[in-house]
Amino acid sequence: MLRWSSKLLRVAPLLAVALLAACEKKEVVRPAPPPPPPPIEVTFHRDAPSAIAFLTKSLGQQLVNTPRPAQNTVPVEEFFSAQSAEVTSSGRELQRLLATSLSQSMAPLNFVPLDINSANNAQWALLANYAVPAANESLQPGKWLRLQVAMVESSTGKVLTRINTYLDSAAFNAEPTQFFKDAPMYFTDGRHRDRVGAMYGESRTLNEVLALQSELANAVTAYESNRYAEAEQGFTNIRKVAVNHPTALTGLYQTYWRTGRKAEAEQVFSELVAAGIDAGSLSVKLLFKVGGTAFVDSADLPVQYRLWMKSVGQVVASKNKCVDVTGHASKSGSPEYNDRLSLQRAESIVALISQTSRDARQRFKSAGRGYQETIVGTGANDATDAIDRRVEFKVRDCATN
Repeated sequence: MLRWSSKLLRVAPLLAVALLAACEKKEVVRPAPPPPPPPIEVTFHRDAPSAIAFLTKSLGQQLVNTPRPAQNTVPVEEFFSAQSAEVTSSGRELQRLLATSLSQSMAPLNFVPLDINSANNAQWALLANYAVPAANESLQPGKWLRLQVAMVESSTGKVLTRINTYLDSAAFNAEPTQFFKDAPMYFTDGRHRDRVGAMYGESRTLNEVLALQSELANAVTAYESNRYAEAEQGFTNIRKVAVNHPTALTGLYQTYWRTGRKAEAEQVFSELVAAGIDAGSLSVKLLFKVGGTAFVDSADLPVQYRLWMKSVGQVVASKNKCVDVTGHASKSGSPEYNDRLSLQRAESIVALISQTSRDARQRFKSAGRGYQETIVGTGANDATDAIDRRVEFKVRDCATN
């Protein structure tokens, strides 16, 4: 018994040490987390290649720790105007340059312009737009455009990163491409606002938006390449999904007009007006001569304007609605001058409608807002702020004063 006791006394300390060692927590060595991406600088660029190089570098830095999608093809939107929804040749060139640059720097991802093929099964998409900066943005001296891109997950709308930079407006051709130049209206409706909102993660149906935009991109390309049968088919396909899509309706109107099918053009324009009235407003693109109420002498535009106003008068009467016709002006000249000019232009539109609508004077009320409600507000008096010289039709019940 004593021998066992003495043995236990000798072994006990060893057992205690072993038990303590077993109970000790083994320290798990975890790898250090990757460093966060560097903050995005506010940069100003005198030419497009410099701006593209900055966007390429910044996107690579911000996404360095983000797992890559299984689908390598990433569609890239054309840089459209966040203010007028129009697309310019420079917007398309920036799209092409950025897609090429990103494909080289972020291989094996393959960045390509958004179209029907690239939108299919895409897991990431690069959204892009441009805008004339707001008056309260801190800028260097000069005239600048803000370029904005956002990498998003197509299925969820989640924004992976968003980057802004500024490009000298002298390096950007703000003249709309032919489709948007021919368009009778600005596409600043709810769909446009949703498209801009997607840059901020506000779209939960981004796949559907991209599918429609890809169809539109193909149809617009066909229209601008004079492939009118293909363009008509593309715009018709969009209407099967979204019957009152304003860009599709406009595309059909323009295609019919270009191919001499004037009766069909007038019919589809009436549908476009009806859709706008049901939505509560129309923003018609009417171009006036500088400082006056006469329309510009540009091809057959005056003929089309008369057709448009005839349709507006007829549709408004058929729906038993009334309309406030509001003229706007760009921010140049005195406030008094622009208030007067914008009112005179609105009155000239009501007078034109009254030529084909007997009760137009009762249904249409004219007003001028001068430059109190500019969208761009630079007073550049060029293509960048053309939307500031618009005429708006706000629909109301006739009982409302």
